[in-house]
Amino acid sequence: MLTKIWLFIKRDPLRRGIALAFAIFLYMHLNFQLSSDKHLIRVRVPVTLALAPELQEPTGQTPEISLTLKGKPGVEFIHGSVQISVKVGLHNRQSDGTYLVKVTPKNIRITNRKFSLHSIDFPEDGNLRLNLLSRGERHFRIEPVFNGTVPSGKKLKWQTVPDKVLVTGPENVLSELHKLHTTPIPLNEAQEFFEFNAPLHLPEGVAAAPKKVLVRVNMYTLHSKRSMRIPISLLLSPQSNVSAVMIQPPRGGAELTLKGPAAKLAALPHDQVRVYVDAVDLKTFGKQRLPLHCNINIPGMEVVSIVPEEAEIMLTPKTSK
Repeated sequence: MLTKIWLFIKRDPLRRGIALAFAIFLYMHLNFQLSSDKHLIRVRVPVTLALAPELQEPTGQTPEISLTLKGKPGVEFIHGSVQISVKVGLHNRQSDGTYLVKVTPKNIRITNRKFSLHSIDFPEDGNLRLNLLSRGERHFRIEPVFNGTVPSGKKLKWQTVPDKVLVTGPENVLSELHKLHTTPIPLNEAQEFFEFNAPLHLPEGVAAAPKKVLVRVNMYTLHSKRSMRIPISLLLSPQSNVSAVMIQPPRGGAELTLKGPAAKLAALPHDQVRVYVDAVDLKTFGKQRLPLHCNINIPGMEVVSIVPEEAEIMLTPKTSK
């Protein structure tokens, strides 16, 4: 075989040498192309979106593009060695509400130099259609959520610092929000006043600044009012030389209005309450108008009113038996 090639070249060395060299080059080039084209890899790559401030990507909906890569035979492809990023703005919005961007080789970065881009397979012509959300921001008030039972006769009063937070997220989510809630604040064994740093409970895809609020809780005693009719008694000193009677006492006694802890006030018996006229130090005979006083044996009670406020009494000399 080699002898025949030598005899072929010997007849016209220049032209036939050039032809042979070209044939060898063409063979090696085609062989390289065929061997390279046989090592094609099709991959799906997530797309990183650089969104305008007014836009937001839906949660859990990362777009992907299908590529075909060309690499050297025997080289293993490592996922993550290809990155795709595109910018999306309001100018990409279409009449149907979607956003259309064109992915080109300029948007594709391959960190493994043993691979190169062969083709963009999907979407067709690299036209990537996206469903994006309009992004908004507004302030919302905070309402704490409590975990536990408020003791009987107690009521909660709370304050959050700050009282409002700035919330950003999809407009369709923000439009449904009226206020934000905290994660549950424990009440079991809580003191009458305490502070708690409570994280906010946020809808998916929504962010708040700050993410926590300080909740100041005051567990105060619940007060109520109660009316009672109590007979009026006269208070005299046993050593006094006067006797006293009430002139036209109100039927059934005085109308007493009390204020105090709701549970104690509801259970207050009549015999623990006394309405009286204090005539202990009086020595002048005749009619006198004296104020009514009230004494309650259970602490924490407050007298709101006594009707009537005064009583008329008659003082006379005490007769000896």
